[in-house]
Amino acid sequence: MDYLLDPSVLDDARRLGGYTSDEKLAAAIGMTGTAVRNLRHGRNSPSVATLVKLRGISGRPLDGMLIQQPKIA
Repeated sequence: MDYLLDPSVLDDARRLGGYTSDEKLAAAIGMTGTAVRNLRHGRNSPSVATLVKLRGISGRPLDGMLIQQPKIA
């Protein structure tokens, strides 16, 4: 079963961290803007390290940061 990052985590991290763009958030967590956009749109799953960094900024619990990827029949 695959899990994706709930996009609202990125919204919370941007708002709470004071980042005005995905690129600025990406720089703060050691990623590229493209990588953050891929997480936002469900193209990639986050690493544990990325989850921990986003948790530190957003304050969201780890178990509330992921959503189950819908299965394609």
